[in-house]
Amino acid sequence: MYRALTVFDLDDTLLNADKQIAPANLAALTALRANHVLPAIATGRDRFEIQDVMQTGSFDTIVSANGADVFAHGQQLFENPIHPTTLQHLRDWTTRHHVSLALSNHDGIRLNHADDLVVTNYHRIHRPLPPIQAALTTSAPISKALVFLADHGRGAELEADLRATFSDLTFYRNSDVCIDIVPAGTTKASGIQVLQQDAELKGVPVYTFGDGHNDVPMLKAATVGIAMGSAATDVQAQADYVTDRFDANGIVHALQHFNLIN
Repeated sequence: MYRALTVFDLDDTLLNADKQIAPANLAALTALRANHVLPAIATGRDRFEIQDVMQTGSFDTIVSANGADVFAHGQQLFENPIHPTTLQHLRDWTTRHHVSLALSNHDGIRLNHADDLVVTNYHRIHRPLPPIQAALTTSAPISKALVFLADHGRGAELEADLRATFSDLTFYRNSDVCIDIVPAGTTKASGIQVLQQDAELKGVPVYTFGDGHNDVPMLKAATVGIAMGSAATDVQAQADYVTDRFDANGIVHALQHFNLIN
């Protein structure tokens, strides 16, 4: 039986500026497990994208695609794909407006074309560009789509139209160049609820760590929601506790504060 569940966002939370788990955070993960606390990841990324992080941090419990995909102890526990009809309408919308679109699941990702926004996005997260497939035809379930729109000018106008057009989708702007798209109502909090059905996690306190707007649902739903000191002010306002910055041992300090590690 676990004492607690700790759930970590990745970028600007568990990971450093080089997109690696800092040594102090690695040591904290080891200490958590020694104290019978289960560490898990909750991320907007898909599982295939973070195999290196999973291996380095010895993670086997993952909420990915902003809650649309849940994996634990070698098993796929949950997948909530975008409905095929909605997906086709989304393809048509991006084609009509000449917008770059990527479709992904836990196995991989495909992109219709790579514009400057796409190149900027993948450079920032230290990942290669996805394979290009102009038609983006697929028979596999798609847990997440990404559209590449700037957060100003024409991009902002198109974003407003996109959100108004697709009421059956949830949108998370993850940067000034990219928006994650999942089925309506899908959140990191809903993914964590799937994990909590495990007999060893029922009734245990949940501590969540995050910095972004897509982290707000899990910060609010947790027993203790912890915002990083580098998070935006409105994200911090939704948390129960604000720790130090991600690059100033914020995770370690919060875990110590709540007596999860020594």
